[in-house]
Amino acid sequence: MALSKIDAANFLTGTIPQGNVANASLNAVTALPAAVPTGSWIKLAETNVTSNTASVEFTDATTGVFDGTYRTHAVLIRRLVPENANVQLTLRMRDASDGNYETSSYAYATRGYDSGGSSRSDENTSAGGINTLGGGDGMGDGSGKYGTSCIIYCNDFFDNGMPPSIFGHGAYGDTGGAIAANYYAGTYRDTSIQMDGVKFFFSGGNISQGNFIMYGVQE
Repeated sequence: MALSKIDAANFLTGTIPQGNVANASLNAVTALPAAVPTGSWIKLAETNVTSNTASVEFTDATTGVFDGTYRTHAVLIRRLVPENANVQLTLRMRDASDGNYETSSYAYATRGYDSGGSSRSDENTSAGGINTLGGGDGMGDGSGKYGTSCIIYCNDFFDNGMPPSIFGHGAYGDTGGAIAANYYAGTYRDTSIQMDGVKFFFSGGNISQGNFIMYGVQE
């Protein structure tokens, strides 16, 4: 199709010609046609830690997440600072039937590679939680702030017969001053239990600072 005319005035100012687009202002667009896929992240809850806190929890009972609406949730964690040095960020899942966090039967693998050229890993097939950020050596030095951040995807928490699992990636600083790239995955090995929550805590000491945002991934 040949281009027959350019509206020079609107071209220069950025105004969308009314004759060609139904809404002259993009701010006026409130919905897309039903045939257009609209998958997106829906913000469900947020916790901002500014002083020493033992753990951060997201559950159906307290924040309305993991209620079966979304098959996948994503947790964005930013500005994370541990109280102690050389610690890992650990995740546990909450049993929907009794409200307790499971403390066994987890399997996970986590691997990091740092700016000094060193790699480290940690894995377990029968653990008390899923170690995520922190690779095999741990993050933090107990005082410095390294801009540690990560994302964790939680899948199939309410899928009968399918074990709930997590995976993700992030970055952290270690006591040697290096920045490390980190990826990880884990699962709860009993497929008969449905989960309705997660708890984040460090392998030692408190969470001194951190911003945790929970999203539901809309298909």
